Amino acid sequence: MSEASPTTRQRLRPAAGLATFFIAVVGLLAANLVPLMLIALEAEGFSPTGAGAVMTSNLLATALAALLTMRGVAGSRRLLVGRAGLILAFAGYALAALVPAGGVFLVLVITAAGLGSGAALSAGGAALASFDGSNRVVGLNVLFNRGLNAVLLALVPAIGLSTLSVFGSVAAVCLISLALVHLLPRAVPQPGAVPQPGAVPQPGAVPPPRDDAPTAPGPAAPPAPGSSKAGSSAAVTVAGFALLACFAVWALSEDALWAIAGTMGAEQAALDDALLGLVLSLSTVGGLAGALLVVVTGARFGRAIPLAAMLVLGGALKLGSTLTTDAMLYAILLILWNFIYGIAYTYFVATAAGLDASGRWSGPILGVYLIGSSFAPVFATSVAAGAGYAGFGWVIGAISIALIVPMVVIARLSVREESRTAQSVPAPAGVEGAAS
Repeated sequence: MSEASPTTRQRLRPAAGLATFFIAVVGLLAANLVPLMLIALEAEGFSPTGAGAVMTSNLLATALAALLTMRGVAGSRRLLVGRAGLILAFAGYALAALVPAGGVFLVLVITAAGLGSGAALSAGGAALASFDGSNRVVGLNVLFNRGLNAVLLALVPAIGLSTLSVFGSVAAVCLISLALVHLLPRAVPQPGAVPQPGAVPQPGAVPPPRDDAPTAPGPAAPPAPGSSKAGSSAAVTVAGFALLACFAVWALSEDALWAIAGTMGAEQAALDDALLGLVLSLSTVGGLAGALLVVVTGARFGRAIPLAAMLVLGGALKLGSTLTTDAMLYAILLILWNFIYGIAYTYFVATAAGLDASGRWSGPILGVYLIGSSFAPVFATSVAAGAGYAGFGWVIGAISIALIVPMVVIARLSVREESRTAQSVPAPAGVEGAAS
């Protein structure tokens, strides 16, 4: 994989931020609206298993596209990838909503929509790294994501569940995102950086100073402190791939608990349907509160120590929820776990954004989450069937603990890299916004 040009970050502005958040959310809408999409597909004649397979293909296509486009969105092709992905996603979801056909055609257009969503997710995720203050920026993105999904989850059933309402609502979000895509920030070269061959200058960017003045003969000057060198670049690359692997494993363990939370609560803690509904609602609020806390605190506590603390607390809460047999205690543990989850998720993505301002790692990380999430239900049911709920709890708790050391190392490197590329002066007007 070629190295991206050195980049510098810009302040978060409303227009660029809104475009980034909208485009990033497109790739996660299907994952959040899966329960409604399954009902709509079953109404079209799909069996429950068949409907599940269709949505699995959609989510895996999203994850695959996010990974395949990670190189393009880290440079000058970010807008092209984002726009093409949104067009494909809009076309796929619009056809699923409007064309009265089932069977193979519906499977194909929903899978194609997943590919487009993945490209959009990659572009939006990469753009998150363009801004200063990754902790706060990612926290705001999580709040926007959760808020929009909460609105759709409440509004679409009120309209009536059908392929028109469910897939049409996602197509509408894609259309709004298409109108905003020209505001998406691209990677901006650092002052003095050597342009890559064929690179397109950013509008309004200040050209680097001339370096062709005559110089006295002698040995080359030593590299400036903090300059990007091969060793540092290699460390960031290793850390980036390690982060993607850690995040996928973490997603597997987190969504595994969520996948069987209702079943386990009913069987082991005698949780009734009314309390289960309340717990699920408050859990969503807990996740929002966790992301909001990161927005408020920003970089005050750094990134490595809070993330390590959240992994410890999250592992303990996951284990506790699988051991308790008291309904009220189970409900409290699940809500607290979602609060911790919201904080940890935000720090994971912020770590990716901090590693490289070009978005090389924040682009694919959301797609990687979908990979782990896709296998969570089968992982949860298999482990719980073989080892019981208690054994399942020890496994998912141990996963969180095992991730502490590598994530602390990666998070520390992320903070160092982010401070090296932080914007200390206001960016020129042409680079504050987006380039078309």
